[in-house]
Amino acid sequence: MYEKFYGLKEKPFQILSDPAYLFMSKAHESAYTHLEYGILENKGFVVITGEIGSGKTTLINYLLEKIETNITTALINNTLVKPADLLKMLCQDFEIEVKGLDETDLVTAFYQFLVEQYTLGKRVILIIDEAQNLSLEALEQVRMLSNFELEKQHLFQVILVGQPELRYKLRQKALEQLAQRVSVHYHISGLDAEEVVDYVKYRLKIAGAESQDIFLEDALEAVWAYSRGIPRLINILCDTALVYGFADGLERIGREIVDSVIQEREVGGFNAPGLKNEDEDPYVKLDDAAGRSAPDHRFPIERQIASIENRLDDLEKRMINLMDGSGRRDELILALFNLLQDNLKGRYRILTKLHSNGRKPHNTGNAELIPVKGGVRFRF
Repeated sequence: MYEKFYGLKEKPFQILSDPAYLFMSKAHESAYTHLEYGILENKGFVVITGEIGSGKTTLINYLLEKIETNITTALINNTLVKPADLLKMLCQDFEIEVKGLDETDLVTAFYQFLVEQYTLGKRVILIIDEAQNLSLEALEQVRMLSNFELEKQHLFQVILVGQPELRYKLRQKALEQLAQRVSVHYHISGLDAEEVVDYVKYRLKIAGAESQDIFLEDALEAVWAYSRGIPRLINILCDTALVYGFADGLERIGREIVDSVIQEREVGGFNAPGLKNEDEDPYVKLDDAAGRSAPDHRFPIERQIASIENRLDDLEKRMINLMDGSGRRDELILALFNLLQDNLKGRYRILTKLHSNGRKPHNTGNAELIPVKGGVRFRF
């Protein structure tokens, strides 16, 4: 939509994982160094954690592009599965025939595969993305498989990648033996203010921009403030700001456009019902006058999405237990009811807020064309 207007060959702020757009911040460089060290030294379990949208998956895809040919790898990212299904997925990713094999046969087949790779002089690495969703039983199964060794040498290595919840899960007593095997652990933090500027300009450059100064300084300050330096949030903000700027015929994006993106998303229903009050959970927003950080509110849409995703993950796990015959039907129904209740409460807050401001409720089900200076703007 806006590519030609801003002199771009492609959209620079896609949220899809693309190693070509990987920006090596200080945190990402350190995380990659930890991964390299863990692989070179064959350090058993390696754990990489980070917030939603911090670039973990992009970093892993980059690693897979750089990995040596004498290493056989498998990547699993569907982690809401039962332990038996995880074992089958693992074997399939390593191209091991699984048809007609029960769990015991699968373990035997996997061990034979590891021995074959060892005799060929190859190492085997299993990478599990979104590992925070694995059940305790599934994580323990992975630990048990890591016990396979030959001539006092472990036959394969495991890299666990996930959200911060993974760290807390590994601290549980049931996973004590696995935690003791974690030799390398690194947590990816958000970008600082200076890195956000470099990040935006870097992605514009990769997308073919003739000028990397499309975003004014105050706009980049606002992007950092609202996003807390999380790459995915930066992408969402910048991409939407470019749409707004294009609709308004603006060659440069200022802070007012970024603020407008946030305000209209809040009106659209992304004010995170059920989350803590802003005073209890202060995220950073720049002060317009001083240009320095001051407590304000979180970026609403992603916190809303994260909250709902976590609830849905929990419900899906409970459904798996239900299918296993645990019979916790009443608890599942109650959880579904609570999720619906949260949604209704959020809508109620939006409507009352709009009513108190004398505004009509926004129709979130359809896109609207809003007349603005220089053209129109899409609002969803």
